[in-house]
Amino acid sequence: MGRDDPPVKATATSARVIDALLELDGATVTEVADHLDLSKSSTHNHLETLQRLGYIKQDGWQYHASLKFLEIGTTVRRRYELYQSGAEEAERLANAGFTANLVVLEDDAAVCIETAIAEDKETVVDTGDRLPLHCTAAGKALLAALSREEAESLLRETQLTEWTDNTLTDQAALFEDLAEAQNRGLASNREEWHEGVRGIAAAITDADDALLGAISVTGSTEQLSGKTFQQDVSGLVLSSANRIRKRIRQE
Repeated sequence: MGRDDPPVKATATSARVIDALLELDGATVTEVADHLDLSKSSTHNHLETLQRLGYIKQDGWQYHASLKFLEIGTTVRRRYELYQSGAEEAERLANAGFTANLVVLEDDAAVCIETAIAEDKETVVDTGDRLPLHCTAAGKALLAALSREEAESLLRETQLTEWTDNTLTDQAALFEDLAEAQNRGLASNREEWHEGVRGIAAAITDADDALLGAISVTGSTEQLSGKTFQQDVSGLVLSSANRIRKRIRQE
C-alpha cells in the first residue's frame, strides 16, 4: 500500500482538513467542504473532532490550526543533532549580516528547521518550509553529500521542476553541478529557485559521515554577488559548517 493510498481513510481526511485550514489561512465549514469537495456534515465532524483534540481552534464561524502544532514541531526539532549544535552558528551568520538556515533531508525535500534573520533583511526561507532539492543551495548540498545511487533514487521520486530560466532540469547537468559541490564542499544556487535570489550551503555529517543536514545562507543577488558571494560568504558558511561538525563529533 503506497503513501497515496493510506489504510485509514478517516485519518487521511482529517489530515486533508488540517492542510486546507493552513492553505486557506482559516476557513468556515462550508469553505473547507468546498475546497476539499466533501459534504458539510462530514467536514463538520472532522472539524469537531480535531477541535476537541486541541488541533484546531474556532473563532466565530472560522476554524484555524492551533498552537499545538508549534508544540509538536518544537519537540520534533529538538531531536535533530544539527539543530542542537547548529542554531548558534546560524545566529552567528545572521549577526554577520546574512540570513541563515539549517535544513535536514526528509523524504524528497530539504526541510528548514531553523532560520536566523539578519537585521533589516528579508528571508525567502522560513522555519518549516520544504525546499526543492535540485534548485536550492541547501538541497544541492544534501544531494552532493549522498552517494550517486542515493541521489538518483531521491530524484526519481520528484520532478526537476523549472522554477526559473536558470533551473537545472537536465539530470546530467545537475550531477555535474553536484560533483563540483562535492569538490568545493559548498553548493550554490544562482537564481535557480527564485529570480533575484542566491544561496550557498555546506552539508553537515557526523563522526561516521552520516548526513545530518546542511547550513545555508540565502539572499538577494545584490547582497550575494562578486567577491561577497564567491569568497566572503563561502568562507563564513564553510567555517560555520566545520564548527558544527567539530561540536557534533566531540559530543
